[in-house]
Amino acid sequence: MGKLVADIIVETLQSAGVKHCYGVVGDTLNLIARSLEKSQIEWISMRHEEAGAFAAQAEAQLADRLTAVAGSCGPGSLHFINGIFEANRNRAPVILIASQIIRDELGFDFIQEVDFNQSHYTALGRLLPATSHQSQ
Repeated sequence: MGKLVADIIVETLQSAGVKHCYGVVGDTLNLIARSLEKSQIEWISMRHEEAGAFAAQAEAQLADRLTAVAGSCGPGSLHFINGIFEANRNRAPVILIASQIIRDELGFDFIQEVDFNQSHYTALGRLLPATSHQSQ
């Protein structure tokens, strides 16, 4: 089996100098979490997504380096907005990894579905890519 998208994401973050990834793990983020365990990036578990985003923003601003924050799909992924907005406002280099339900379930208003193209992230994001299935 080839590399998963999660492995490539984590390798890219590591090569970009990310030292810490703050956030809240959920089922749709398990592949990223497993890839982080195999990397040099330290996972810092937070009790709330917003706190993770603010922590990542603080580290990025104070250490002047790219920092990551990650979380599971659904309304929890929207909790990142305040911290990401603050990072954007302060030009702190933070990357957000927010998972999504599988593509086949999009558009049916399933539990945990959030349309990132219709949320506040479009005003804050520089790049909003999506994979089509978590097995990637």
